Amino acid sequence: MHDLHRAPADAVAETTNFDEVLDRSTLSTVKWEMEIDRTGNKSLLGFGTADMDFRSPKQIAAALERTARLGHFGYPYKPSSYYDALIGFYKRHFGWEIRREWIAHNVGIYPSMRPLIDRLSVEGDEIIYQPPVHFQFRNIVAAAGRVPVANPLMLRNGRYEFDFDQLSRCVSSRTRLLLLCNPHNPVGRVWSREELARLAEFCQQHNIVVVSDEVYCGLLHEGAHFTPFASVSSEALMNSVSLLSASKMFNLTGLKHSQVIAANPRLMHEYLEGLKRDTSGYGGSLFGHAATEVAYRDCDGWLVDLMRYVAGNYAFAEAFFKERLPRIRVRPTESTYFMWLDLSEYGMSHQEMLDLFETRHGLVLNYGEDYGPGGEGHIRLNIGTPKSVLAQGLERMAEALSSRER
Repeated sequence: MHDLHRAPADAVAETTNFDEVLDRSTLSTVKWEMEIDRTGNKSLLGFGTADMDFRSPKQIAAALERTARLGHFGYPYKPSSYYDALIGFYKRHFGWEIRREWIAHNVGIYPSMRPLIDRLSVEGDEIIYQPPVHFQFRNIVAAAGRVPVANPLMLRNGRYEFDFDQLSRCVSSRTRLLLLCNPHNPVGRVWSREELARLAEFCQQHNIVVVSDEVYCGLLHEGAHFTPFASVSSEALMNSVSLLSASKMFNLTGLKHSQVIAANPRLMHEYLEGLKRDTSGYGGSLFGHAATEVAYRDCDGWLVDLMRYVAGNYAFAEAFFKERLPRIRVRPTESTYFMWLDLSEYGMSHQEMLDLFETRHGLVLNYGEDYGPGGEGHIRLNIGTPKSVLAQGLERMAEALSSRER
């Protein structure tokens, strides 16, 4: 089959200018325009929603343009080149060989969780999550009539770890699933093979299926090595479902496309049966398919450049906090384009931080209380933005905190 998404052989990939500040008059995003409408503050700076303020790779834009020019927007079919691109990406980067028959799809990570929850548990069953973690982990469990059970991460010598002692205590006869975030949002841990192997063994012993959100897997800082949960052992492979997407890595969240990986035929069957309750993802996203194939196949270099830029932003912000706001503790990160900041020395409540930073100084941030136990007193700062914008935001943070101390 001819690959409509592949660029001509003589096409030259252009480098993204990560310093470019986009013209917001041409954009309409949740991260910026929605927040400006909500607050009525046109000078607001957005460091919240987990999108980046960069253009996606030009190869992806070109693929979408080629798709649009065809003028046919019906239900898409995924050619073999799509699967080759996906399988190639995970083998190339992480040494994980995904088989085609293990792959199913959805429109996003969280919509993929619900069919699994519906089919692998019943109302009143318990599902473990590991805060501080994105609020949807808890919300989706509660909304399904299941009981969310917190297994908070443990902070040891400034580094987050799994708390296996507490995990043992929170398991009951009604525990069915554990929702893993790997790499972890917001704390930025990339769980080691040893940590994941221990977790896999524990869950196998207790008959707990692991659902692993691995959407940030390619956003790695220097020295970090991502291990797919399913790759640590044959037991982990057969007792888990992995949720993947190119969306966070390549800034494609608006294209609504993701993958669900299950090697265990029983788990794949349950997922596909669960989809029958909600057919909103039926047929999939034509543009999501096109973008995903090109992202996984042709954009490795862009990802390297991106994380080099993010690392520069991280170092810039870390130095700023050390010099200007030393009471803020910067939790070290191994992945993502977030900084996880501990402001507990300031003794502010969630509402006090919201009033100070957003209402008085026009900064949209994500506050740790929303991430569950262990998030109190923290802020998630999105640094996937041009350095000049980040610098403005840091100055506003400094002004906000200095005004409080006057």
